[in-house]
Amino acid sequence: MEIEKRDGVTVISTDERLDAMAAPHLKETVRKMSEETSTKLVIDLAKTKFIDSSGCGALVASLRTLIKNHGDLKIARPSAQAQTLFQLTRLHRVFEIYDNLETAIKSFG
Repeated sequence: MEIEKRDGVTVISTDERLDAMAAPHLKETVRKMSEETSTKLVIDLAKTKFIDSSGCGALVASLRTLIKNHGDLKIARPSAQAQTLFQLTRLHRVFEIYDNLETAIKSFG
């Protein structure tokens, strides 16, 4: 995972897989961020080719953690596999999903 700040928004770029091995690290990273400040976060899935149920769970848990601490999370550039998974699990109704990273960042206003 890579983490950077852009225009007051934290961007986490995930690796090729967001699965049972990577999910705990993502959740812990977001938890720590949310304790420090109300975090505006974009998860950039451009490099992520595979997401499983653990990865989806980590995204949902991260969103809940951020909302509880007055933050928010948006998804950018999901792969075709991720898009399909979000549709099947109806997570496209939970997350704001953007095709473009810049648009996701600017959506925070």
